[in-house]
Amino acid sequence: MMTRMITRDFRCGMYIAKRRRDGWKRSFLFRNFTNRALISFLVLFLLLLSLFFATRVLAAENEKPKQKTIVSVCIAPGDNLWNIAQKYYSAECGSFSDYVNEIKRSNSLRSDTIHTGAYLIVPYYTDLPKLTDN
Repeated sequence: MMTRMITRDFRCGMYIAKRRRDGWKRSFLFRNFTNRALISFLVLFLLLLSLFFATRVLAAENEKPKQKTIVSVCIAPGDNLWNIAQKYYSAECGSFSDYVNEIKRSNSLRSDTIHTGAYLIVPYYTDLPKLTDN
């Protein structure tokens, strides 16, 4: 009696041998799965890509343009340069220490020492006013 041996094709690794009435037939096991997986991956990739660009556009629309202005601040008792800088600091100013140095340059200060009753010029960023059509 002769027995048939099931062989596997290791070149692709996705074949399976199935017994039919007319003998053994080799069929591709994951053909439908790979086509569906590829299509699903492409759809998911395009969805994520469109979501990424949509959020970037919305963030750009919500971002208001900033304008650099100055304010004159009267130094109160207990104030120091760093506390005043913290009140007006924003991300547009760069690093905090650069912002403090900019305040010092604006007021021709050589050290962090300030005196009560004096005035400081403090640059800061503010939103641009919206222009309305009249």
